[in-house]
Formats: sequence, C-alpha cells, structure tokens
Amino acid sequence: MRKKLKSIFLCLCVFFSVSMVSMPGYSGESTEQYTVNVNDVLEINVLGHDNLKTVTPVAHDGTISFPYIGVLNVKGMNLSEIEKEISKRLSVSYIKYAVVSVTLSSYKSMRFFVYGEVKTPGKYDLEENMTVIKAISSAEGITPDGIYGRVKLKRRLKDKPGYEEIAIDLKNKKESNLNADMPIENDDIVIVERSSSFFVYGEVENPGKFTLEDNMTVLKAISLSGGFAKYGSPDRVKILRTIPGKTGYQSIKVDMKGAVGGKVDKDIRLEPEDIVVVLEGVL
Repeated sequence: MRKKLKSIFLCLCVFFSVSMVSMPGYSGESTEQYTVNVNDVLEINVLGHDNLKTVTPVAHDGTISFPYIGVLNVKGMNLSEIEKEISKRLSVSYIKYAVVSVTLSSYKSMRFFVYGEVKTPGKYDLEENMTVIKAISSAEGITPDGIYGRVKLKRRLKDKPGYEEIAIDLKNKKESNLNADMPIENDDIVIVERSSSFFVYGEVENPGKFTLEDNMTVLKAISLSGGFAKYGSPDRVKILRTIPGKTGYQSIKVDMKGAVGGKVDKDIRLEPEDIVVVLEGVL
C-alpha cells in the first residue's frame, strides 16, 4: 500500500511540475489565462503513455485530433480546461485516471503591432523571447525620419479597458530613467515616433528647420545652421520655447560667452520645437 501511495505521489509531482512550465517569455499566470485559438500548436502528453505524445495545430474550425478520443473543439479554452477534457474522455474509454499535460508549442494567434517610423509597419506573430528591439527589427528597422524619434510601448490594461503607455530608451542612456529594451506581450503596440525638430532663425548663414538629435545644444544648433552671419550677435541669442497647455512662447536668454567658454550649464539643451533666434548686434 505504501509503495502504491508513493508511486501515485511521484506521478502527481511530475504532472504538476510539467503543468507549471510557462510558455517562453511569459509567466505561468499569463499562460493559464491564455485562450487557445486557430493556428496555435499544442503539445499533448499523457503520463506513462509516450505513444500518445501528440503535437497538433488547431485547425481553422477550432478543433484538434487526439488518439482514442477523435476530434475535440478547443478554440476559446485555456490549457487547463483542455487537459481536463482530454483526461475525462480518455478515462471513459481507454486510460483510467489519465494524467494529461498540454503546453503551447507555438502560438501564432498571439501577435503584436509595430507602427510609426518603421519600414514595414503592421501586425506580427509573437515569437519566443520577443523584445522591443526585435519587434522593430521584424518591421525592418527605423526609417531615417525616426532615427531620433521617441519609442513607446502601449500595453492593454489588465483590469479595465484602455492601454498603459511605456516610454522606451533603446539607446540605454545612463542618465535616462526610462525603460530599456523590454519583453513583448500579446497585443502590445510598439510605436516609433517621427524625429522631433527645432528651428534656427535670424542672423545665421543657413536658417531653417533641423532634426533634433540627441544632446542638441544651442552651440551645436548654431553650428548646424552655418554659424553667425555677418551681423549676428552672440550677445543677442535667445530660445523661444512652447509652454505646455498655453499659447505663446517662453523667451530664454542664452549666455553665449559662457557656453563658448565651456560652461556646460550655459549651453542650453534644446527641446522639441524650440526656436533659436540670433539677432543683429546693437550699434
């Protein structure tokens, strides 16, 4: 009797250890909650019956075939429900107390989306160990217009409608408090925004609109615009910056002598849509 109980205990340990295995890249909880869909591929094992091991896709009508029980409609069921149903059917006609484990071998019904400044935006199948960087690579990379654009991840909220928005720092800058490369989950949306711009007007050689690259400062901006024109005055440089939630601009005077002299705090870092204005010198 003791031997029999020990054998049953070992069987149950094996069963629960198999059942607790998570789908690659996901927690056990999310695997339990995942509902099977068309084109998913299931791996089915029956403890002590290796001959029944089956890897089967979910057909377009939502069904799978399994030895001794025939066709089973699994679309919309989670893995635990499928295990119980197969075990119940096997116990009726073939194996009493069948111990069944079902795992996702492939999950093509799970997908993610990549939009914005990528070469091939659209929907993609969620593969093992997918991350934000790999997702962008699946979309053939970032376009020239998005090289300095912000990257964000939109993820469905668990307990209510809508999405959580997560800012991503793919360059992994040390001073950044944003998330670096992150794992992708089902239905995630990766968005690569167009690079921001700034403007340089007034007494410079080539005034106009420029791409806001990383760590763009007033000195770099004036250099990009060809430097000061004949009548441009280093003493009369200012930044016009939008005020969130208000119309008009905030005017910020720039200490160009301090910036040129190497004072880092004087060489102001530009923000999206800033306007650098260089005025004529006063006679």
